[in-house]
Amino acid sequence: MQKYLIEILECPKCHGKLDWNITDQTTDRIETAQILCTHCSGSYSIQDGIGVFLTTDLKRNDLWEQVDGLEQHLKQNPGLEERLMDVPLDTLGPVDQHYRGVVHESRGDIEAANAAYSISKKAMYSADTTRCVDSQMDYLINEVSQSNSPIVDLASGECGLVRRMLKDLPNLIVVTDFSPSVLVRNRKWLMEQGLYDRVSLLAFDARQTPFAADSISLLTTHAGLNNIQNPGKLLEELYRIVNGKFIAVSSFYPEDDKENGAVIEEGGLAEVCYRDKLLEHFHNAGWVFEVKNSCSIKANPAPPGVVLEGARVDGLPVQSTYLEWCVLLGTNA
Repeated sequence: MQKYLIEILECPKCHGKLDWNITDQTTDRIETAQILCTHCSGSYSIQDGIGVFLTTDLKRNDLWEQVDGLEQHLKQNPGLEERLMDVPLDTLGPVDQHYRGVVHESRGDIEAANAAYSISKKAMYSADTTRCVDSQMDYLINEVSQSNSPIVDLASGECGLVRRMLKDLPNLIVVTDFSPSVLVRNRKWLMEQGLYDRVSLLAFDARQTPFAADSISLLTTHAGLNNIQNPGKLLEELYRIVNGKFIAVSSFYPEDDKENGAVIEEGGLAEVCYRDKLLEHFHNAGWVFEVKNSCSIKANPAPPGVVLEGARVDGLPVQSTYLEWCVLLGTNA
C-alpha cells in the first residue's frame, strides 16, 4: 500500500484514528503493518502490501475464494484437469474457456490466460454488446482524465476497468474489493505486467469504507453496483467519503421482464437492477447525478460449463432480454 493513503484512512467501523505499527516498508510503500483503532480497538493489517480493512459485523459471500478452490479441485481430479487444460482451446465452450483462463492466470501464464479470456468473451458476448460496454469505459476514462487526482476503484474484481485506466491514464489508482483473495491474484498479475508502481490494493466492504469524510476526489466502479443488496446505506457511505465525482458503469433490466425479474427478486437485487429504483437511492443519499452514454443492447444467457459441469460466469440474464448500459455520473453537492 502506498504511504500517501495513511493521511486519509481511518477505522471503517467507528471512523476513529488509526495507530500504525509498520514492520516492513520501502520509501513509498508499506508492506507489512498491524493497525489498531485508538477509539474502538478495531484491528486491521497490511499483508504482502495489501491493506485489509474488513470488519467482522457484516456478512459477505466471497465468490473469489471459490475460484481459488478451482486449482485444488483440479489437483484432486486429474482427469478433469486434462479435459480442461490439455485440449485445444477452441474445443471448449465459453464458460470452460473462461475458467481455463483463470487457471492459467493463477499459474502465472498471462499470455495463455489472455488468449482464453479473449476467445471466451467473443463467444459469450455479441459484438454489439462489446462495443456498447467498451463505449462506457471510454466515457469513464475521458471523464476522469480531466483530473490528476488518485482514483479509487470500487469492487475492482479482475481489474477490467483498472487495466484500461492504467493503460490510458497517469493517475495513481487504488484497487479495492471485499475479497482479499482476488486482490492477491491482482497483485501478482500487476507485478508481472510491470503495472504495480501506481497501484495500491485495499480490502474493505464498501458499506463501511476506511476513508475519511470528503477525502476522495474520483471514485469509479464498473458494474460494481449491480450485485449490491440494499444499496441505500452504501450510497450514503460513498456520499460521505467523496468530495468530487462518482462515476459508475451500470446496466439495467426492463421492469416488465418477468423471467429475469424472478431471479432478480430472488437474489434481492431489484433495487440495483432497475434504473428508476437505483436512481431513487442516489437521490435519497444526496447525490446530484446524471445518466450518460446510454445504449440498449440485446443480451443472451451464456450456456453453462460442460467440463466444469453447470459452472457459470454471469448469473444473469437467464433469458434473452434488452439491457440498458450507461454511465451514472454523480457529484457530491
